[in-house]
Amino acid sequence: MEKTEAVHVLARLESLLREVWDEPPAGEPVDRDASLFSLGVDSLTLVILLDRIESEFRVAWDPDNPPGAFSSLCSLAELVAAGSPDTAGNPDTAGKP
Repeated sequence: MEKTEAVHVLARLESLLREVWDEPPAGEPVDRDASLFSLGVDSLTLVILLDRIESEFRVAWDPDNPPGAFSSLCSLAELVAAGSPDTAGNPDTAGKP
C-alpha cells in the first residue's frame, strides 16, 4: 500500500469509527495503534464498524479469521489496502466464493 493511500484509508477508518461509536473519547485523538478493545469499543460497535468497512471498501472478511476487537485501526487499514486472506481489498472478487 502506498503511504498516501494508507493515510487516506486510515483517516476514513477513524471517521467511520467515530460515526458508529456511542461513546468516543470527547475531544481526544484516537490512538490508531491501540487495540479497539483497549479503546473501549464494544462488540456491537465493532460489528457495525466492520460492516461499514466491508460495504464502503468492498471487502469480504475471512469468516475463519475475522478481524477482532484486538485489531487496531492501523491493522484494519493494512487489511483493507492489502486484502484479507480471501478477498478483502479486491473489488472484483468481494463476495464471491
